[in-house]
Amino acid sequence: MATAHSELGGVLHLVGVAPAINTLLRSALEPEVTVEALGSQERLYHRFQEGHQPADTVLLGMDIEEPVRIAQRIHTYDHHVPILILTAPSRCDQLKRTLMFSPFLGNEVVPWSTAEVDELPSAIRDAVNRRRQRMRYLNTISRAQIRLEKLPLLQPEATYYLDQLLDHAPIGVLTVDLNCAILTINRQAQTILGVSERSALGRPLEEQFPLREQGRMAALLQQGLKGMERHKPEIFEVDVPGGPVRFLEVTPAPLAYRTGQRGAMLILQDVTDRVAAECERQRAEDDLRYHATVLRSFHEISSDRELSLEEKLHRLLKLGCEQFSLPNAILSRIDGQCFQILDSVSDHPAYVVGTSKDLDQTYCSATVFTNEPVAFEHASITEWRTHPSYLKHHMEAYIGVRIVVDDGLYGTLCFTGPMPRPSSFSAADLEVLKLMSQWVGNELQRERAEAHMRKLSGALEQAADSVMITDRDRRIEYVNPAFERLTGYAKADVIGHKTYFLRSGVHDEMFYQDLWQVVENGGVYRGVLVNRKKDGSIFHEQKTISPLKDVQGRITHFISTGHDISDRVKAEELDRQHKAELAHVGRLSVLGEMTSGLAHELNQPLCAITTYAQTCLRIIQSGNCKPDDVRYGLEQVVKQAELGGAIFRRLRNFARKGDLRQQRIDLREVILEAASFVRADIQQNQVQLHLDIPRQLPAVMADPIQIEQVLLNLVRNSMDALSDTDEGRRKIIIKAVRHERHSVKVCISDNGCGCPQEVADRLFEPFFTTKATGLGIGLGISQSIIDAHGGHLWLEEGAVQGATFCFVLPGSGESRHEKHPIQ
Repeated sequence: MATAHSELGGVLHLVGVAPAINTLLRSALEPEVTVEALGSQERLYHRFQEGHQPADTVLLGMDIEEPVRIAQRIHTYDHHVPILILTAPSRCDQLKRTLMFSPFLGNEVVPWSTAEVDELPSAIRDAVNRRRQRMRYLNTISRAQIRLEKLPLLQPEATYYLDQLLDHAPIGVLTVDLNCAILTINRQAQTILGVSERSALGRPLEEQFPLREQGRMAALLQQGLKGMERHKPEIFEVDVPGGPVRFLEVTPAPLAYRTGQRGAMLILQDVTDRVAAECERQRAEDDLRYHATVLRSFHEISSDRELSLEEKLHRLLKLGCEQFSLPNAILSRIDGQCFQILDSVSDHPAYVVGTSKDLDQTYCSATVFTNEPVAFEHASITEWRTHPSYLKHHMEAYIGVRIVVDDGLYGTLCFTGPMPRPSSFSAADLEVLKLMSQWVGNELQRERAEAHMRKLSGALEQAADSVMITDRDRRIEYVNPAFERLTGYAKADVIGHKTYFLRSGVHDEMFYQDLWQVVENGGVYRGVLVNRKKDGSIFHEQKTISPLKDVQGRITHFISTGHDISDRVKAEELDRQHKAELAHVGRLSVLGEMTSGLAHELNQPLCAITTYAQTCLRIIQSGNCKPDDVRYGLEQVVKQAELGGAIFRRLRNFARKGDLRQQRIDLREVILEAASFVRADIQQNQVQLHLDIPRQLPAVMADPIQIEQVLLNLVRNSMDALSDTDEGRRKIIIKAVRHERHSVKVCISDNGCGCPQEVADRLFEPFFTTKATGLGIGLGISQSIIDAHGGHLWLEEGAVQGATFCFVLPGSGESRHEKHPIQ
C-alpha cells in the first residue's frame, strides 16, 4: 500500500516528531500523502543513499538536536527536497537567521513554529506538490534530451506535443549547434532573454547577452560542447531596457544525435531574487563581522580595569575614527547653548580639548533634538552647505548622536572629516554609533552614581549620629563608626545579627510590635528608645527608623539613625525636680498669703462644733435629757467636724510635695474647687467673683493640684490688682470655653489698674515682682506648669481696663510633647 501511495501521491518522512503531531499529519494527509515515521536520522540518510522510495518532503521534529546539520546533509543528496524544521515560537526567528547564513542549504529549508501546527498539513501538501511538479519538469527535460536524436524520425504529432511541453515549461530551454547558433528556443527562454523566436534562431547565443558577459558565455558553451559530462551552472547578468539588471542561471548539457550531429542544450532560470537574497545574506554577514569587530573592541576597552574612565573614552574615540574612516572625533558637554569639548581625537585647531563655542555653530545643533544619529557624507551638495559649521570649517562628512545621562541631555558624540565620504553610512554604522553613545551615557551615569555613593558613604561614616541598616528580616548589614562608639559593639560583632542585643528590658514586647507595625506598613517611627550598651549600661537614644524601598515600592531594608540623649534626659529630670520644688514653694507661699482667709474658714466649723457641744452638755445637765435632742446636736458636731476635715485635706493636698500626676479631668470641677478655696479671701476683700463655665467642656489630661495652683496664683494676682479699686466695683471673672477642636481656654479677668507695657514685658521673668512683699515666682511657676502640660499662658493685650490672663490646655486626645510621634 505504501508503494502505491508513493507512485500516485507524495511521500513525507518524519524524524524526531512527537506522536501527537504524527497522528495529526496522518489524519490530515493520508491517503493523498504517505506519512512514514523513521526512527533516526541514520535511516533517513540510508533512504537517500539507496535511492529507493525517495521523500518528497522531510519534517524534522523538536527531538532533533542538530536540525541544520541534518538538513545540510540531506541537501548533499538532493538539494531540491523541501525540509521543514519544527521549533519553539521563541526560537523561530533565531533559526531563520541561522538558516540564512548556513552554507549548502537551498531555499527549501523552512523553520516552522509549533504554535502554527494546525497550518502544518497545508504547508506540507504544498511542498509535496511543488516537489513532484519540479520532478516532472526535470524528467520531461531528461526524456526530451534522450529523444532529440529521434526527432527527425518521429511522427509530426509527437514533435508537436514535445514542442508544446517545452513551450509551457516554467524554465527556459534552448539548443545550440557546434557553432553556438540557436537551433530551438522555448517561450520561457524568449521571455527571459527578451527576444522573439524569429530573431533568435540561427543567431549566436552569446549575442543575446551584454558585451561584458559574452566572453564568459562563449567559454561556457565551449565547455558544454566538449565531451558528454554535465557542467555546473553559472550566473550571468542580463540588461533589461528601462529596468534593473536581471540575473540568469545557465546550465549547459551536451547533446549527441545518432546521425553524428552534436550540440548543446541550455537551461535558463531567472535567479534575480536568489542573487538578491544572497547579496542580502552577504551584507548581513558583513554587518555581523563589523558588529563583532566593534563589540570585541568595546569589550577590550570596557573590561580593562587598569584604564580610567577618561582613558576608556579616549580609546573609544579612536575606535570610532577607525570604524567610520573619519579623522576627527569629539566628545562634548552641552549646557544650554554652550558646546564644550571634553575630549577629542583631532589635529584640527577647532577641536582642541576645552574649547567652548555656541551650539548653533556646530553640526550638533541638529543632533541634540533627535534620538537617532544624524549623518551625511557630502555636505557641499546638500542643504548642510549653508550651515555655519560648514562655512567656517568645511567639514564634508559628519556622523553624530546625542548622549543621555539620567534621562537628560548630557552632550554629543560625533565624528567629522574634511573630505567627502566615498560610501554612504550604513545602517550598521548608525547602530554602532548608537551603541557607543549608550555605552558612554551608561559609563558617565555610573561614574556619577558612584561619586554620589562615595559622598553618601563618606557622610554616613563621618556622621555624628549612629546609623544602622538592616535587611527585610532586620539582620544588620551596616553600622557606622558612631554606632560603634555609642554602643561599644564593633562592626564585626553585629553584622548579620538581629538588634535584640540592644534591648534593655525597659520596653515590653507590645512596644516593639507597635513600632515595627508602623515601619513595616511604610511609615516612619520617631521616638526615644532605652537601650543597653555592650558593657551593660543603659542609655537613652532619640531614634528614627525608616523603610527603604525599591523602584517597585517594595520594602527591602530598614535604616535607623539616632543619637544619645542620656545627658538631656538627666538634665530634664533634674529640671523637673527643681520645678516641682519651686511649685511646692509657690503653693506654700500662696497658703501663707491666704492664712487669714483660711483661719476664718476654719473658724466657722470650729465655732459651730463648740456651740453644739455646749448645748448638748446643758441638755444632759438639766436632767431632762431626751435622746433625740442630744442626737441632733451630736450629728451637727460630726457634720461640722467633717467640714473642717475636708478643709484640712484640701490644704494638705494643695501643700503636698510630689511628682506630676496627669490624669483625665473635668476642668470645670477644678475651677469650682479653686473658687471655693479663695471664697473666704474674696469675701474679706469684698470682691465679686463671677464664673462663666459651660457644663460640657472637653476633658484634659492634667494634674488637678497644679492647675488649681495656676488658678489660685492668677486669682490672687487679680485680687492684689483690685486693692486700689473701690470696694463696690471690685470684680473678677473666670471664663472657660472650648478652643479649636479639643482644647480648653481659661481666662481670668479683673477690672483693676491694669498692667503697664514695661511691666508686661517682664511679667514672666523669674523673681520679677511689683509687690512689696512678693517673691516674683508665681507667674513663672504658672507658666512652667502650663508649658509642662503642653499648653500656653499669656497676658491679653489691648485691654481697655484691668488685665486678662489666659491659658490653653490641650484635650486628652492630644499629645503634650509631639502631636504625631509615630507617623
